[in-house]
Amino acid sequence: MICFKEYEDYDGIGLAQLIASGEIAASEATAAAQARLERWNPALNAVCLPLPEQAQAQLAQPQGGGPLAGSPVLIKDLLADIAGVPTRNGSRLFDGYVAPRDAEIIRRYRQGGLIFIGKTTTPELGLCPYTESEVYGASRNPWNLALTPGGSSGGSAAAVAAGIVPIAHGGDGGGSIRIPASNCGVFGLKPSRGRSPAGPDYSEGWQGLVCQHALTRSVRDSAAMLDLLAGKPSGGEAYYWPAPEQDFLGAHQREPGKLRIAWTKRPILGGALHADCAAALDGALALLAGLGHEVEEVQLPLAPPEDYQRAMLVLICAEMAGLLRDIERQTGTAARYSQLEPASWALARYGERLSAGELAWARGFIWSQTRTMDAFHQGYDVLATPALNQPPAPIGSLGPSPAEATLSRWVLGKLGWDWTLRFGQLIPETSRRMMEYLGWTIPFNMSGQPAMSVPLHWNAAGLPIGVQFVARCGDELTLLRLARQLEQAQPWAQRRPPAP
Repeated sequence: MICFKEYEDYDGIGLAQLIASGEIAASEATAAAQARLERWNPALNAVCLPLPEQAQAQLAQPQGGGPLAGSPVLIKDLLADIAGVPTRNGSRLFDGYVAPRDAEIIRRYRQGGLIFIGKTTTPELGLCPYTESEVYGASRNPWNLALTPGGSSGGSAAAVAAGIVPIAHGGDGGGSIRIPASNCGVFGLKPSRGRSPAGPDYSEGWQGLVCQHALTRSVRDSAAMLDLLAGKPSGGEAYYWPAPEQDFLGAHQREPGKLRIAWTKRPILGGALHADCAAALDGALALLAGLGHEVEEVQLPLAPPEDYQRAMLVLICAEMAGLLRDIERQTGTAARYSQLEPASWALARYGERLSAGELAWARGFIWSQTRTMDAFHQGYDVLATPALNQPPAPIGSLGPSPAEATLSRWVLGKLGWDWTLRFGQLIPETSRRMMEYLGWTIPFNMSGQPAMSVPLHWNAAGLPIGVQFVARCGDELTLLRLARQLEQAQPWAQRRPPAP
């Protein structure tokens, strides 16, 4: 297999430039990526479905002349349908499903000349901030194989961190790009609500919380990937941000100027901030001040943690109940508890017991936070926070215990005793614990703002810890310019996890 040894020194744009100049062929970049996949994936379990035949078919077609043309990428196995390829969404519920057509985001990736070499692991239906499922097993963090890469785009983040590919697709409905970016030491930007297409089969995801984009090693790759998304609406989209006058790749190369940056260490979702995560923010603030930005501690005018916890629980449970109803309407067959993991089935059953009024309240709560943060940004360009409350967690430590899973499968599955949900607090309490572990990400899915995790800190154990930056809705450009400035001041791309 042809494989140039300097492959992992290049980002996606760098590889595309080598291809465009004739120094290497696109097939050599793909072969190098596939060789890295074969080396790393047995240890990481980051890729659930290699796509060698699809990659070869793409290589046989012209890649065009875009800034990423010919670069190999991985696609998260959730939502992003590739025609003729299974989309399992981490769940037995989708066994046997083969996508009949490309999702809109995949169509745009094809137009940009990206080469799909595989699909990455995800927890069932993207529900968890860790990447462990009964279908795929546990994905592992390349910096320490005993730890989670985060989720739900954990496979994508682990693959980028390990140098399998410079770019991997991801989605973010509650932090699912930023959480694994923080845990794996890569760059992860969640765009504004409406920036990424949801079509052709959806108008929105999770009541507008879900945005799709990418995890990358370089900031410029993220900007170039964002340009692929910033086209005209595909039709039927619930939200849409018009493309900027100048492309993100070109415009982000200008200096951001002096920014007014607010910061806080008080977790928005509750919980306790770990000293390592506080140190990551402290280091970032010192760097920002040294770059000439104005930094100021603030008390955010956001809702209390209990409101966020309840709203997110209501939205996720309602979405799960709605998904199972949609599947029954489409197939004529009701989903069975054996097709889902116990926690996912429990969320769906809990969703059936919620009222329409609670869902309406939760959706109204989302938009109230959008208005609150829009007013906040009249005084500040950027908000800086920790990305998470905790460093990367041990595999198996965040999910339900085996006893809880067994009890749920018997009581809610085999026996069908949904009435027990009226009295038990297991689901709300589990949700609260998860929110307190996260601490920071979900509020900006609700407000619809762009937010990014930037890999600026590694702790004494050698683990990456990201810092989150948030801008006003529609203003990805300020974040990209700031990230580029930070990348130049404190480079991270050459930091590598230990080889397996």
